[in-house]
Amino acid sequence: MKMLRRASPNEQRTISREDLGFYHAVIIGAVYRFENGLDIESPGSFLAPLKQCIDDHPFMSVLVADRHTNKAYYHRAPSINLEDHITILPPAEPNAPSWTAIETVMQADIDRPFSYTIPPWRLAVLPLSPNSCFIAYSFSHGISDGPSGVSFHRTFLNAIQASPEPLASPIITPPDIPLPPPFDTPSRLPISWSFLLGPLLAEILPAFLSNILNISASAATINDNTWTGTPCAFNPPETNTRLLLRTIPAPLVTKALSAGRANGAKLTGVFHQLVVRALSKGLPVASPEAGKGANPITNFLSQTAINMRPAVGVSPDEMGEFASGVYLSHKRVDSSVCDVPLTEEEWVSARECTVALAETAARLDDQPIGLLRYAPSIRGWLGKKVGGRREGSYEVSNVGVVSFGAGEVKIVDMAFAQPGHVVGTPLCFNIVSVKGGELVYTVTWPKGALGVEDEDGFVEGVCTSIKSDFEQF
Repeated sequence: MKMLRRASPNEQRTISREDLGFYHAVIIGAVYRFENGLDIESPGSFLAPLKQCIDDHPFMSVLVADRHTNKAYYHRAPSINLEDHITILPPAEPNAPSWTAIETVMQADIDRPFSYTIPPWRLAVLPLSPNSCFIAYSFSHGISDGPSGVSFHRTFLNAIQASPEPLASPIITPPDIPLPPPFDTPSRLPISWSFLLGPLLAEILPAFLSNILNISASAATINDNTWTGTPCAFNPPETNTRLLLRTIPAPLVTKALSAGRANGAKLTGVFHQLVVRALSKGLPVASPEAGKGANPITNFLSQTAINMRPAVGVSPDEMGEFASGVYLSHKRVDSSVCDVPLTEEEWVSARECTVALAETAARLDDQPIGLLRYAPSIRGWLGKKVGGRREGSYEVSNVGVVSFGAGEVKIVDMAFAQPGHVVGTPLCFNIVSVKGGELVYTVTWPKGALGVEDEDGFVEGVCTSIKSDFEQF
């Protein structure tokens, strides 16, 4: 078994999190429309394009060894039976809304573990009509991040467009090419002593002294008035992911983009403000949290995933782990303004969020993800989070606006989801859109994490609020 390389600290985090059972499949799906008569109900139609993806992306042929330790490493599978990775699902009901069927497919797959006897990724093909289907590419975060799923679909689409010759056998030998180097190395992500000091002291000093000195053991800053849902919990099989998929029509997205430009804010910054509004509407002024009594909720702490490929000069289509995160505090919005267009104060917040995200994406020093290399045991650090307070209120992960070339095969829509965080924020908003199309997002959360009586109804209300605010631009 030839070692390709050790997992980096952030790769180790995703590997350990999955091995502990906290997190499983990231899903990037796409709706394909065919004009070339491809048989979408036959696995054989997809074998040659899959081989091209494996040839182009080395992480698709790796296995992860020593997952239960703090020294996991990657090695290459000697062969891959492509049929082990493809499932053709029964066709969607002809009169049912396509997004409802797609939501069902994603909900069913998101908590399904990978076996790790084969490379940890799979395809589920849902026929939507005789000439269209939804293809869900589900993969382990231990081998790549969200934008890597977009890279898969771009390669897969190009391969289908090229009309490759059918494979003689579904069993292939992956190419013997090295893995790209990890992103989160000391040379790429330098950490200053001043940035490191707070987390180090928080680990060394007694908890009461850390609180007095306002020293945090993480990059996040929360206080007694920050909504964080219920404490981190892991009680399988009760701990499972709930998922809602919602769409924003393209004309409303265009109006929001235009309003954002006029106010100096990009869509992710605007979306944050809409989430803050929705949470402000849906949550009571005071929320009892474990061990804290009834604290008024006055603020929210967000985490935003940042694609760092541009900062290190890496191709946008290179698979791997190139993510960092931004933690931002948001004031609760007064209920008196929640049902009218964004106020100037809210536009200021959206602009500040936009600037903070851009600044983080452009620099490499003092990135929070770089602190992981100082953890004595990443696996132990993750395990100790169970039972503790969550690290924020919600996460936004936006893999962006995706464009594809024209041809006989087209990608007309996309969808993105990740599991609810056992030891992270209680809510995750996962966003993607095809250029010129509707904005598609999922909301995911671990069952029981929100601390409200009717979780599905609460999240439905959050989504309704977001849609209403889009209609006001």
